[in-house]
Amino acid sequence: MPAHSNKMQYTIILKPCPKTRRKITAVKKHLEALYGYTGSLSNKGVHITMAYLRNSQFLDVPSVKTVCESTKPFTFELGSTGYFEKIRNNKKSYVVFYRIIASPEMEEFHERLVKALGDNSSDTGKFIPHITLIRKNVHEDNLREILDLTENSKISSEFLCKYLILGKRSSQNSRWHFEHLDFRKT
Repeated sequence: MPAHSNKMQYTIILKPCPKTRRKITAVKKHLEALYGYTGSLSNKGVHITMAYLRNSQFLDVPSVKTVCESTKPFTFELGSTGYFEKIRNNKKSYVVFYRIIASPEMEEFHERLVKALGDNSSDTGKFIPHITLIRKNVHEDNLREILDLTENSKISSEFLCKYLILGKRSSQNSRWHFEHLDFRKT
């Protein structure tokens, strides 16, 4: 009987401080009141995706840890509102987000992270650091209105990032397991 290959999913994320996560969640709740289901509403769920690996046989976690251990904490800021176009089942919708203004250190960290991901890095796509605000129920007719509303409720903040969070789950399991990987102590 052939061995069953279990693909893994990995997400590599950063988190803003709790105060900013609460402010972003308030914006998301306001959007939900206006437009219906928007996606996750938990404070804990507010994050910046550095990489998302949908189907990996293997991730060299020690090399990701090495990148973290050799990285000094770095800063980033929230920027303006933007959106991605998404097409699923021939239907167009949009994902609205706050851009992240990456510091040179954050950009450099991302480049080293992609190298550590090795063959998996082709799965990561173009790096557009962002925090998703609404990813459901955004259509051509309400996109401009949502962009104006989110731009007007912009949160200005700069964050110091001291760790990365690595999430993993098997393709058969919906539950994520998270591990904090600290950056170098200064």
